[in-house]
Amino acid sequence: MRTNFKVLALLCAVSAALIMIAPSAAMAAPWEDALQTVVNYMTGSTAHLLAILAVAGVGIGMLAGHMSVRSMLSVIFGIAVIFGAAEIVGIFSR
Repeated sequence: MRTNFKVLALLCAVSAALIMIAPSAAMAAPWEDALQTVVNYMTGSTAHLLAILAVAGVGIGMLAGHMSVRSMLSVIFGIAVIFGAAEIVGIFSR
């Protein structure tokens, strides 16, 4: 009977400690806002406009004979990876 009381007291103490720690654990890390801003720039409208300019530049370079198909494919693959990064990470984090 005495052992059950000790186990119950320990459980209550651990529960109380976890309840006190939970609000501080829920707070975001100080660098999360800065990183989220970078992600928003890389996947937002600014990145879309830059991707359009990159594809247009590659097209003009190919028309002028200054770029190869391999360079074009690497630019398009890079754009696809940047815009699909969130989905790629989501697939691996499941």
